[in-house]
This record gives sequence, C-alpha cells and structure tokens, in this order.
Amino acid sequence: MLISVANNVSIGGGMRVVPGAVIDDGLLDLFIVAPLSRAGFLRVFPKVFSGTHTTLPQVEITRCCSIRIDADRVAAYADEERVGAMPVQVDVVPKALLVHA
Repeated sequence: MLISVANNVSIGGGMRVVPGAVIDDGLLDLFIVAPLSRAGFLRVFPKVFSGTHTTLPQVEITRCCSIRIDADRVAAYADEERVGAMPVQVDVVPKALLVHA
C-alpha cells in the first residue's frame, strides 16, 4: 500500500514513520505498509504520529544502503514533491554533505 525510503524519524507533519531511524548511521530506513482495507488503514494511520505502528503485522521496516523501487503507473515523490515516474534508485553516499551548525 505504501513504500517510503527515509533517513530521518519523521515525514510530512510529524508522522513518525521510522522512529528508530538515525540520520547519520549511513543507512536508509525502508518503510513498507502491506495492503490494507480502508477500515484497516484508518485504524493504523493514527498510530504513525506516535510511532506505535512499528509492531503491527502490516508494517515492515528494514535498513539498507541502496534500494530500487519500480511500479507501473506510479509516480515517485521526495519531500512531498513529485520527482517523476518509476523506477527510482536511492543510495546512501556517506559524508557527501558537510553541515556546519
């Protein structure tokens, strides 16, 4: 039903999709929600804001350093912006961004 590749704990308005994510661990967190009925989705969705959805059988979180996602007639989005049609390849590039704070 949903696949998200994350490098941080939350997305879109505070949804804690991968509460165990570590931004500087050199890994991506692959978040997968299995197909659900509309009623099932409505039961699961509120739990995403508290991060308590991760133990549900419909939810899978896997860590990886590279992922390729392909699907027919599906667009890819990044930070809520459409980036184009599938397939999409996401790779971790350690130390590619230098941040001064």
